[in-house]
Amino acid sequence: MDIKPQVEFDQGFFKFTTPYTWQGWAWWILIILIMVVSLFFQPQGYIISLVMFVVLAMLSPTGLEAKLHRMRKQNPLPEDLEAQALNKGTTVEDWFYGKKSYVPTADPNGWVYTAPGPKSWVMERPYHPDPDNELLPEHPTKIGTPKPAVISSYGLFLLIFLGGVSSLAYLGMNSAKESVDQSDDSFLLLPYITMGVGVVWMILGYWAQRQQSVMMDTSTATARSVAVGSGELVGQVRPTWSGGIDVLVDNHPMRRVPGCVSYKWTYEVKIRETKVVRRNGRTQMRTEEHWVPVRDDEGNVPFILHDGSGGIYTRPSTFKRKDFGGFVKQWTTNHAQSLSDAYWRMKHGRLYNRGHVLAHRWTIYALRIGDPIYALGMIKPRPSEELEWPGVCDVLDIEPPSLDNSDEGNFWSEEAKSTVNYGLPVSNARLHMIGTDTPGMPAMLKRGTELANIARLRSRSELLFIPFLTALAGTFMLLWL
Repeated sequence: MDIKPQVEFDQGFFKFTTPYTWQGWAWWILIILIMVVSLFFQPQGYIISLVMFVVLAMLSPTGLEAKLHRMRKQNPLPEDLEAQALNKGTTVEDWFYGKKSYVPTADPNGWVYTAPGPKSWVMERPYHPDPDNELLPEHPTKIGTPKPAVISSYGLFLLIFLGGVSSLAYLGMNSAKESVDQSDDSFLLLPYITMGVGVVWMILGYWAQRQQSVMMDTSTATARSVAVGSGELVGQVRPTWSGGIDVLVDNHPMRRVPGCVSYKWTYEVKIRETKVVRRNGRTQMRTEEHWVPVRDDEGNVPFILHDGSGGIYTRPSTFKRKDFGGFVKQWTTNHAQSLSDAYWRMKHGRLYNRGHVLAHRWTIYALRIGDPIYALGMIKPRPSEELEWPGVCDVLDIEPPSLDNSDEGNFWSEEAKSTVNYGLPVSNARLHMIGTDTPGMPAMLKRGTELANIARLRSRSELLFIPFLTALAGTFMLLWL
């Protein structure tokens, strides 16, 4: 496969990024219209326009996000891996009861390059290399570690916001000092607000940058040659001999998601509540609608992290930090649709928390067989009793598989057969990965390869330097008072 050079994933110093979906463009246009209209209402219009720059920054994608979105369209999944995927989009199951399901049409955590499908997996030898004895095309050893732009649209819009707030605060404080009207004293709060926003922003940026540094600065090992100790692996989720879990969300057969190795689902109800409030000395009725969590569940089974060079037995239940990305599937309905609830109980169950139940929603997040996976954890020798399991230390007389993954015919040429020796065991089969933290290296599992996960991250300048400037500007404003 023709792998793109690493330079394409280095975004340089400045990258003006724009939305890559029509929904993103719709939000951008709406926000820009609000900014323009707000300028006709002074002086509050300036403040609204400046706040819209922050919203515009939050909705700005990174440069790598847009690039990877285009590359995913050019590199479709193989047919056998695509067959395991869920039907994307919205499916209306029952119009009368409002029953529908939704699977996201875009997956920012999915494969960027074409990944090997189940037909190419040698299930008799799950810890051995793939037949072509090559790393996955998306492995960091092949494409390198991507680098976000130092300043993107996100940083540019926030710098505009910072400059505008500083100018407005300076003019407002001078006006408040010279005015005898106490109503103008509200401008004196701007230094405190600016400094507070900068400090909170800097703390959040520090934790985000800390995790980002671990991902970018830790070298990725290969499963075939990984050593005992802390390690970073990138690969594909493949099943063990026990396979995956066919999850029945809330124990309902119509909400089934097959092939999961780690999952979490939630059940929520939408409540409409009417509250009595007092405003300006008068009693008023206010109606609110919000989602309330009812119950949830999670589960895990071991899987094999395979990067093309070999597989490592991985135990997801030992990891405290698991990022599944977006949800896999979501169901909504106007009634409970639970096998444990009789029809007469559904009617009485519509009163919940002194409110009226409008809708029910089930959402599942999962790591499934065939998904890309980024893992940071501790590599240790497996327990002695597991060394007797199939595929770990046994010797097999196995026919080398075909390199073209064809199931037709048995008379392959010698050149078309794999050169990998599947008869003898491999050393990495005796190791496993667990979620044990080490100093400066928190253990984590993330759906998506390193490329996909770093693509959504901001630079250190945008996470730390710009928040520091915001806090510093607020400090100087206080000194000016």
